[in-house]
Amino acid sequence: MESRREIGDLKWTYVLVGVADGTILPYIPLYMAQRGLSAAAIGLVLATMAAASFATGLAWAYLSDRRFSPERKVLAASIGAPAVSLLLAISNGPATIAVVMVALALVRAPFVLLDPIALRKLRVAQRTDYARIRLRMSAGWAVSAVASGALFQATGLRLIPFLYAPLSLLLAAWVFRSLKPSREAAVVDPNPQVRIRRVPVALITFLVSCLLLGVSLAATQNFLILQISFLGGGALLVGAAAAFQAVTEVPTMGYTHVLTRYLSHRSLFAIGCAIYLAIYVAWAFTGAALVAALLKLVAGVAFALVLVAAVMIANDLSPANLRATGQALMKSVLFGVAPILGAAGGGVVYGAYGSRAMFLVSTAVVAAAGLIALLAVPRRERTAAAIEPAPSPAGASQ
Repeated sequence: MESRREIGDLKWTYVLVGVADGTILPYIPLYMAQRGLSAAAIGLVLATMAAASFATGLAWAYLSDRRFSPERKVLAASIGAPAVSLLLAISNGPATIAVVMVALALVRAPFVLLDPIALRKLRVAQRTDYARIRLRMSAGWAVSAVASGALFQATGLRLIPFLYAPLSLLLAAWVFRSLKPSREAAVVDPNPQVRIRRVPVALITFLVSCLLLGVSLAATQNFLILQISFLGGGALLVGAAAAFQAVTEVPTMGYTHVLTRYLSHRSLFAIGCAIYLAIYVAWAFTGAALVAALLKLVAGVAFALVLVAAVMIANDLSPANLRATGQALMKSVLFGVAPILGAAGGGVVYGAYGSRAMFLVSTAVVAAAGLIALLAVPRRERTAAAIEPAPSPAGASQ
């Protein structure tokens, strides 16, 4: 019963994270553009934010594997983020805004620990329930992005910190109340003689695939927002586009436990990359803001497949005593290192050669990501390093 209540509390944590993030993350490039930053400068700021999040998130994850509570780090992030975001309200000039954005990325870095927390509570027997927990974040994001987009369309983007801050504080209150540190802070390895201290080669190779996927995502997703604006769309359509993706993420994530009966995680990852390839080609040649936004409906399917598959592959390929570190490595590469390259490179290509060139280059990058995953990830996606104790029932079913 206690485990069931903990999983229920965790689901609401994901919802609240999605609701808070939906008021700020979809609008960061557009916000910076309206405050006077060029496309190249926006790319540089986004790359710096990604670098800050990568380094800090990976450090927190490693400390969590060394018996420090990840739940309390998530609480600290949910308290620090609103305080930093309110600095945007008093920031003037591109340089000051850039510094505040990087600081926001730093304090939000511990949110990378949410997935390791979820997988630890679910254990192994209920790992397929991860997707049905993660979809709550997408649902919260969808509702929040549309509602905040409509509000920003009418009042302007300067209202962002005043909307994000109270929602993030609400998240902090919920985390403090319900997301208690686990009694078993780290996985106990029952076979110390086969204890593995290095990251397996298969995981390293898969991280290369994640890097290429993340580069294409950073280049296309961030500057698609500017492209929608250039084609005549406003904040409402930008928010709607973010919601479109989340709307299709939810049922796709809810269905992945069925798909995995017939397809391996590496196959789902490759299929997601193939869908992205088709979307990038469509974005390269569309001239309508509404069509560009509606294509995010398809992007939601692709994102759900690659994210759930990547989380599970990283979990399976990581040593049992370094699961949080393995998750953080994957997330840091996909959403940390890759955005450094994708945002900076995408800004340069977008500014110098236009959006079509950027989207077409991204098609080749994402194709390579899917191919490497198919070749590098073992068919069963498990290694001897993944040995861990037999799980106890978690009662995490919906």
